Amino acid sequence: MQGCELISIKQNVEADGTLFVMEHGREVPFPIQRIFFVSRVAPGASRGDHATKETRLILFPVAGECDVVVDNGTEQETYHMDDPAQGLMIAPMIWRSMRHFTPDCVMMAVCDRPFAPGNETYDDYSAYLQALNEKGVATR
Repeated sequence: MQGCELISIKQNVEADGTLFVMEHGREVPFPIQRIFFVSRVAPGASRGDHATKETRLILFPVAGECDVVVDNGTEQETYHMDDPAQGLMIAPMIWRSMRHFTPDCVMMAVCDRPFAPGNETYDDYSAYLQALNEKGVATR
């Protein structure tokens, strides 16, 4: 789907464990300004449920698994995230929801911008669609 892309990071499998590596300019196409984790999600709960206005990010399932549903206003796609060597890069103005978390799930987000409280996201889907329409993007 336009606005989302699966990317792979390096993994070095050794006798004593696996090392996962990502670097700006290689696997991560933007300078990293913020990293955060989501874990211990209540059974049946979802996380995200918003679109960032300007922030690009990559979601990595560090442990466990969950589904990431992305929506660009015209189409929707679900990515099952269960491989820590594969991340989902999400552009600004893409609605995302994380669902169906396993109890051990830890999702890491690597972002290109620091957090901007109060002006970071569209948290209402109708407002998100209206913003897309104002930008001239056709929606459903």
